[in-house]
Amino acid sequence: MDKLNLVVLTDDMDLRIHVKNMATDEDIVIAGYSDFGSAGMLKIESLAPDVVVCAIKGEIGEQRFAFIRNLFLTVKTTAILLLTDSLSVDTVNMAAQAGVRQSMPLDTQPSEFCEAVRRASATEKQRQLDNASGKRTRSRTIGFFGGKGGTGKTTMAVNTAVGLAKKGKRVALIDLDLQFGDVNMMLELEPKDTIIELVQERGGINIESIRSFSMIHSSGITVLCAPKSAEFAELVEGRHVETIIDVMRPYFEYIIVDLPPSFNDVSIAAVENCDEIYLVYNSDILSLKNAKVCMTILDQLQHKEKVRIIINKNINGLIRYKDFERMFGMPVFGVVGTDDKTANVSLNKGRPIVISASRTAMARDIMAIVNKIDKQAR
Repeated sequence: MDKLNLVVLTDDMDLRIHVKNMATDEDIVIAGYSDFGSAGMLKIESLAPDVVVCAIKGEIGEQRFAFIRNLFLTVKTTAILLLTDSLSVDTVNMAAQAGVRQSMPLDTQPSEFCEAVRRASATEKQRQLDNASGKRTRSRTIGFFGGKGGTGKTTMAVNTAVGLAKKGKRVALIDLDLQFGDVNMMLELEPKDTIIELVQERGGINIESIRSFSMIHSSGITVLCAPKSAEFAELVEGRHVETIIDVMRPYFEYIIVDLPPSFNDVSIAAVENCDEIYLVYNSDILSLKNAKVCMTILDQLQHKEKVRIIINKNINGLIRYKDFERMFGMPVFGVVGTDDKTANVSLNKGRPIVISASRTAMARDIMAIVNKIDKQAR
């Protein structure tokens, strides 16, 4: 088994011991320790570690972020992780802008820490290989549609995005449910700016403005949130959606779109620019009826070939997922079992199921869908 070499940067001796105790797996070796200064930069340049772990207690000042940014620009073959006891939305955003691949709390479990180290290293190595070969990964834009409220399409969109990020993918998540979008709640984000500020930006829509008006979740995904007030929804037009997706494509491997539960100018523009549309429905008669109407419209729009079906809250009742397969003449792409307790706790805490309840059957069902989506891209 190949060893992964770490260098730990911290000004706190206790944190050196703390990180050492977190690196419990045999394939992860701490090659050295240093502080945030010229000595630390020299050590990293000389050891060329796979991953640098920045461990910081208390508020992280601009000087620390400037050092991390300089490290990112200087040692381009090393992934950077941040461990801090002051993890917040602002901290995650500033860390991501400085080049940190993932930010985590100091009390992260050793198993999660070791997995994050492996994932960060693997992603960085793949990026280096892609750059060396001139390879450009084709971005895939995936829309999640429910046709009515309560199907779980936002839950699926959010957890798919985070699940793909767990696999080391570069992921963006767009909340296009412009009137009632709650992606930010499911990720415990409090956006200062949203898609409204983006489309009104005088400089136009470009990757810099998209990053400026988006947020970075602790999982690493870039999130463009829905308006804070439903009255602003009409300011977003189909042409804006098309431009946003086109601009994002070169920078993300996956663009996940949480679509509104109806067909309008915005949702149709998104559908036209999506590579796949995942219809999320429950195993009941109303969902079956709604899915039929939705499929008819998508067929009329000549996008039926993009459609995949996911059955959420599956129960062995009168309507089963086999009924969907018979009606539409296609296999159901994935099935997620019913677990209201796990879903409600995830929503109330703002923590995705694939992170907060990764050992539950529901999380396994979702990750099976995520793995299937990712496998199709290869």
